[in-house]
Amino acid sequence: MRKHTITVYTNDEFALDDILKEIRFQIDHYVFSRENIRQRKFSGIWEEEVTPSSPLADCYGYRYEKVAKWESIVVPNKEFIKFQTESNQ
Repeated sequence: MRKHTITVYTNDEFALDDILKEIRFQIDHYVFSRENIRQRKFSGIWEEEVTPSSPLADCYGYRYEKVAKWESIVVPNKEFIKFQTESNQ
């Protein structure tokens, strides 16, 4: 069983849709181009140019900001079972 964790920061729902599309492309690339099909963990980040509305624009001088990160990892079945019971509470 694999657990996929995605964290995304956006200013609006339209940006969320765009970022999720980019992350899906990255995940597909990792999954279908990896040499070791038994690889237990892989991850990635998505960065965008800093916009004027970003909290990083003025004070920190960043050109790019990390807006999303994702991870795919093999977990034991009991973690999935625990997730099922937590979801029902």
